Amino acid sequence: MNKKNILALILSACLITLVLIFSVNIMIDLGTRADANQNQSFTTEEISYNKDGNDTNLNNSASNNKDLSGPLIDITETEPWLLTNPDDMGFDNQAYANVIDEDTATKNTLGGALLPAPDLSLILDSDEVDYMAYIPIMQYDSQIEAALDIENPDISINAKSAMLIDVNSKQVLYHKKAVEPTFPASTAKLLSALVTLDWCELDEEITVGDEIKMIPSDSSIAHLKIGQILTTEILLNAMLLPSGNDASYVAAVYVGRKSLDNQSADKLDAVLEFTRLMNEKAKVLGVKNSCFKTPDGYDALGQYTTAYDMALIGVAAVENEIIKEICSQGKARSILPSGQDITWYNTNSLIKNSSGNYYPYATGLKTGTSTMAGKCLIASGEKDGKEVLCVILYSTTHGRWQDARKLLDYGLQ
Repeated sequence: MNKKNILALILSACLITLVLIFSVNIMIDLGTRADANQNQSFTTEEISYNKDGNDTNLNNSASNNKDLSGPLIDITETEPWLLTNPDDMGFDNQAYANVIDEDTATKNTLGGALLPAPDLSLILDSDEVDYMAYIPIMQYDSQIEAALDIENPDISINAKSAMLIDVNSKQVLYHKKAVEPTFPASTAKLLSALVTLDWCELDEEITVGDEIKMIPSDSSIAHLKIGQILTTEILLNAMLLPSGNDASYVAAVYVGRKSLDNQSADKLDAVLEFTRLMNEKAKVLGVKNSCFKTPDGYDALGQYTTAYDMALIGVAAVENEIIKEICSQGKARSILPSGQDITWYNTNSLIKNSSGNYYPYATGLKTGTSTMAGKCLIASGEKDGKEVLCVILYSTTHGRWQDARKLLDYGLQ
């Protein structure tokens, strides 16, 4: 090889080396800019969220974000805290999460990009599941802002969030974190009762089926048995007084099949249809920051509410004479069409004379308890022609009664 050829090879090698170095520098620069843009985007989300008036800390959002790349994800395999016991529940709860479309996904959420919640995925271990990733930022529109624009009284309560409202005028009298997302527990049964009454006559006969096996083992129950025949009124007693999750599922399957116009519809399909009706009813009542996934309020992925929304549902319930009458009873004796004699007792201590939490002006309404929701209560009261309703979400065992008494006292004074 002559000197000219050697020189040409050396020059070519040098040129290739320079091109590679230049390309690497460009890639590093682009990566740095992308990181900067990503950090700036997160800062914008945090500012937007705080602007909406919520206090939840977003500092851990980055670590909470899920890897959404790849095919459909079987949540029951990747997240074992979701309830998937067909032997206990009567169905195989196979839940799938769709891959997020970046063009349509809601990014401004508590847990980053909003994850689509699978249907009826009950949460048994709230310490393991990133349930906040399935909850969007709450809407805080002019209507809500105007309703909460009051001289808020200085009342110290245990609850995480609460609201007091005048039933007749619909004026908000007190609020605490009323538009912060929380969980309904069995207070959701008020909405289930409203939906049931939209579809059923009081004397309509309903047969208990194996849908009562769909409830978790730690549920509050009315001890319904497969094959029992109940009227709608008796079923509502079972749902609202002892807070029977079994009664809620019986109502859900019956009404869901009615709505589907298919009496042989699968019980899971019927329950999902019922929860669709629940959310439709909630919207009619003005609810904007809630999603109901279960007919009994049991903790579920993608289910959430606010004190403001539950106040709207509570007012609708207390304005329904049938629900109000049922919830005002300390106990109710029911004679089934079969002749069976059953007495159910109310879980609401405010209306029981024998209770240390008895409140003389209380007229109802509904308790709720779950791991994620804490101790909840929607309580109504009347005095001298004035009627008020308070919502207590995430309080303590004794605190919810104390909270309700304080708010009812203030509203009825």
